[in-house]
Amino acid sequence: MSETSWDRFGLRQASDKTWNRFCWTQYSDHGPGLELLHTGPGKRVLELGAGKGDNLAQVARTGATAVGVDVSAVQVAAARERFGDLIELRHARAEEYLAEHEAEFDSVYSVFGAVWFTDPAVLLPLVRRALVPGGRFAFSHLPPSGECPGPHAYDMYGPDDELLPITRWCYRPYMWEEKLLEAGFTSATGQRLPCPRDRETIGTLIVEATS
Repeated sequence: MSETSWDRFGLRQASDKTWNRFCWTQYSDHGPGLELLHTGPGKRVLELGAGKGDNLAQVARTGATAVGVDVSAVQVAAARERFGDLIELRHARAEEYLAEHEAEFDSVYSVFGAVWFTDPAVLLPLVRRALVPGGRFAFSHLPPSGECPGPHAYDMYGPDDELLPITRWCYRPYMWEEKLLEAGFTSATGQRLPCPRDRETIGTLIVEATS
C-alpha cells in the first residue's frame, strides 16, 4: 500500500465526536466491543493501522499496554497529539513491525486497518507469531460486494477530495477462516454483521481467531 496515499488520507480532520466505547463497525453505537479481545491490567495489545488512535485509547483505559502501528507518519503524529502517553505508537508497516516481535501480545486487532490492505499470505503468519499461546486476533472491514476474491485496486478520498490509490484484499468470511487456520491459528470464525436497521449499507465483516 502507498505510504503517500495514507499520509494524504491522514490529513483529513479527525471527528469531533467523543468515542465512549470500542467500535468495530462504521457506527460508534453498533456491534461488539472490547469483549472480542484479551485486555486489562498486565495485557499487551497491538493495533495494526491505529489511525488517529480512538480505539487504541479505549484499550489503554482498561489498564492494558496499548501499542499501535501505522504506515502513515501523519496519522501517528495526530494520535500522539490527541492521546499523549496513554498509548504507544510506532511509524512502520504492520508486517515490518510484526517481524520483530514474537509471542509478545495477548491480542492483536485491526479495524478497517492494515489487515484489509496487506497481503494475508505475508501478514497472518506474522500475527500468529507475535501472539502468546491462546492470544486473540480480530479484525473488521467492509464485506466484499461482488469482487472476486483477492487483491483489488481501489481509490479512496483525500482531504481535498482527490483520489488516492490503494489495494484492498477482499475475502468472504469462510475464506478468511481458511486462511487463518492455514497460518497456524487454532480456531477462526467470520461473520457479516448487518448494519443498524435504519441504515442502508452492506454491514461489516468481523473475523475472530485464537492462536
